[in-house]
Amino acid sequence: MLRVTLIMLLMMLAPLSSLFAVESVIMDSALTPEQAIYENQPPGTPEDVLSQLVLIDVRYWGLDGRLHQGQIVVHKALARDVRRIFAKIEQKRFPVESVLPIAHPLIQQKGPYGLSSDTNNTSGYAWRPMVGGRSVSLHGLGLAIDINPRLNPYVRGDTVIPAGSVYDPARPGALARNARVVQYFKTRGWEWGGDWTDRADYMHFQKIPEGLDAWVRSYR
Repeated sequence: MLRVTLIMLLMMLAPLSSLFAVESVIMDSALTPEQAIYENQPPGTPEDVLSQLVLIDVRYWGLDGRLHQGQIVVHKALARDVRRIFAKIEQKRFPVESVLPIAHPLIQQKGPYGLSSDTNNTSGYAWRPMVGGRSVSLHGLGLAIDINPRLNPYVRGDTVIPAGSVYDPARPGALARNARVVQYFKTRGWEWGGDWTDRADYMHFQKIPEGLDAWVRSYR
């Protein structure tokens, strides 16, 4: 009788245990701050910039439908924003292919210092100029994030980056004006490149925190 009672109790508890099951997390990136911020940098990258960057662990649902952990490098003044935004991305299950720092070996394989447009990787900091210009990009100061570039390309006239990308806002992982991710960035004071009138940079979000305007101008 006792055995039967125990079996029935276990059967009753089984559905409850599934509610509290922990989703296994795929580890995409586990770099140290030293590796992610200081290694594999282009010559002449200012120490003044590097010293203000932080490495943040983030979780996200991949295009494969599984939970992943990656890392992103941004300016320390945006750390709280980025943590909250990626928490919302995870909560809403917005699919992201990968989130790897530019110094990650897989990104470094794609081009010198990892500076290649042939990627669908979501990233923040990358010491480089603006597209089509000479001034330092806000990515170079850790003040911008690109999400799923192949699904959310940069478009200006006949120029499309990454090359061959086709923007379809209905695809999983694509961003549109009414997307929850876009709206959440905006509520925290970020600017979305999809709103620009002279070009569309659907992957791109940027923010210059209060008090950093002069510092940004010194690099642009």
